[in-house]
Amino acid sequence: MRRLLLFILLLLPFNAVAISNYQLQVELFPEKQELRAEALISVDAPGKTELRFQLAENCNIISVLQDGEALPYRFEAGLLKIDLQSTKPLQIIYYGEFSDTVSTVPVHNEDPSYGVSASISATGTFLSAGASWYPRPESGAFQYLLNVSAPKGYQAISSGKRLEYSSSTETSRSSWLVDYPIYGLTLSAGPYQVFSDTNGNVPIYAYFYEQSAHFAEVYLKAAREYLQLYEELFGSYPFHKFAVAENFFPTGYGFPSWTLLGSSVIRLPFIVKTSLGHEMAHSWWGTGVRVDYRQGNWAEGITTYVADYLYKERSSAAEALEYRLKVLRDYAVLVDDQSEFPLSHFMSRHDRASQSIGYGKAAMLFHMLRQQVGDDIFWATLKQIAEEQMFQQIGWADFARYFSAASGSNLSDFFNQWLQRPSGPILALQNVKTEKTETGFKTSGTLKQLGKSYRLQIPVELQMANGRIDRKIELTDKEQSFAISSPNRPEKLTADPAADIFRILDEKEIPATVNAIRGSRSLLAIHGDKLKPSDEASQTLLAALRKAALIPKDIKTVPNEELAQNDLLIFGATDTLQPQELIGAELKLVGNKHTLAGNSAFLVQTNPLNESRVVAWFLSDKNSEDGAVARKIPHYGKYSYLLFATKENKLKGTFPPKESPLQVLLSD
Repeated sequence: MRRLLLFILLLLPFNAVAISNYQLQVELFPEKQELRAEALISVDAPGKTELRFQLAENCNIISVLQDGEALPYRFEAGLLKIDLQSTKPLQIIYYGEFSDTVSTVPVHNEDPSYGVSASISATGTFLSAGASWYPRPESGAFQYLLNVSAPKGYQAISSGKRLEYSSSTETSRSSWLVDYPIYGLTLSAGPYQVFSDTNGNVPIYAYFYEQSAHFAEVYLKAAREYLQLYEELFGSYPFHKFAVAENFFPTGYGFPSWTLLGSSVIRLPFIVKTSLGHEMAHSWWGTGVRVDYRQGNWAEGITTYVADYLYKERSSAAEALEYRLKVLRDYAVLVDDQSEFPLSHFMSRHDRASQSIGYGKAAMLFHMLRQQVGDDIFWATLKQIAEEQMFQQIGWADFARYFSAASGSNLSDFFNQWLQRPSGPILALQNVKTEKTETGFKTSGTLKQLGKSYRLQIPVELQMANGRIDRKIELTDKEQSFAISSPNRPEKLTADPAADIFRILDEKEIPATVNAIRGSRSLLAIHGDKLKPSDEASQTLLAALRKAALIPKDIKTVPNEELAQNDLLIFGATDTLQPQELIGAELKLVGNKHTLAGNSAFLVQTNPLNESRVVAWFLSDKNSEDGAVARKIPHYGKYSYLLFATKENKLKGTFPPKESPLQVLLSD
């Protein structure tokens, strides 16, 4: 096994050195927060040459040898440079301490790593590829043989096929063969209990801590069902195994052949129904078929569409519509002139605005593509791409090429307008009227683009008391007139009734939600005078909303003009500004009264002093768990009101928007 040759697909471009064999022996010392490792690397080098690796600065090199002889090397600022003397195997022996601080009560954060890239402890180990915990080739994708030893009961998990899994009286061992090229190795380990199942010939593992072991069967069953779903849609699963591993801080990571979910994440009931499937879909899109980042990152958009969105669609048409509306609403409240950029520039999520573009807008691109080419061509072409491009890098241009060929239409303009332009179309119905004709009624008007022109096929629905008429209006310029005949008097005309088109919503279409506060660039924090949360909870919420620098003001010191010019976050209620649903210490929501005694609530509404602004209230009545509530609120971005019984959410919902420029009620 030690002499196993692993052949790579990609060469190192800086010196044309190919690594033909990379074996890594790692021993973990959790109590010391250390590892000791040996990298044995075979290279095909043109005579004497320099080889470069990234290695964490906190590592200490014991020796660098070739054929038993010490080699000259330089190790500075995380870059290891080695002067090779021949093509004989290179041996690097080193050790290092990895001790990133892991918060015990992490606040909701746009950074999915919570600031942790490398940490070894008795609780658990997480070593991300980006932390360069092993000598990582400066560029290129490679295959690996990874052997890990640790104290008894402390098991490791990584990418690749599990070759060995054993435990003696003192030591646990595992061996992982990665026989496909990857750009970096991530390693997790801990006092895991390991459970297994299979889907056909694919083993499925759950590496869970003792306190979460009862969830293992649920996750194994769900993983098996997701594998069956995606193999039907996209073809054979491309890896040797799939594993769900538990992490000791709240991550939601996907790696080739495994996913790493935090302990607090695993326990959330919706994770197994959404996030697990999302990460498994990445096995085909992102870690299987790979991203050519020169054209932008398409992987999150397609994965969001074939996972998060598809699950809603399979549940009901109403849930699918609500998801599409959520995408449009999130974009409207989280993305502004300062944060928007073309979809082709998206690389990764770094805040909610970039997520709305790279995940949401991109998912809508795939939805519109599906509407244009039809279901059969859409799913068949995705399967073809997955089968033909597995482990290859592709870009948006490849999607355009495949779908153009499959549909028999040149889709370059379709892709270009959605990929190269920031923002999106702004649509409105104007001059709509209905008149009686000899055969019934005629409804006419104009569909206008108020911003830049897009080429669009807009569905239009004319509703009557006893039925409806569906049409499509082709928009190629700023406006297009239309006329629709109906046998009976129409009652309502709606353009894009199912929210199938990505567009910029009008202010009146956007319900006030948590995301409106989160995305505000002009937020004023206010101290209320009753039903106030604790100071700790107030500060926790500001930090969770990424507004930690805001200092709440006393409302008595703020003039009405300033209250009207800003979005408002009020900690408690005030006599001058309080939600109309608040009656004493009770909230009337969805027709029922709910006491705030011992509980907390969060409500967002239109600012009564300025309809273009919003106001939110964080209410709490002697709730000792309001700090935990504050950490949860940002997770409920699409909602207008939240009610918590101590720290558990018991009610959530969204106040309906007022009206839409794409809907006209037709009077007699």
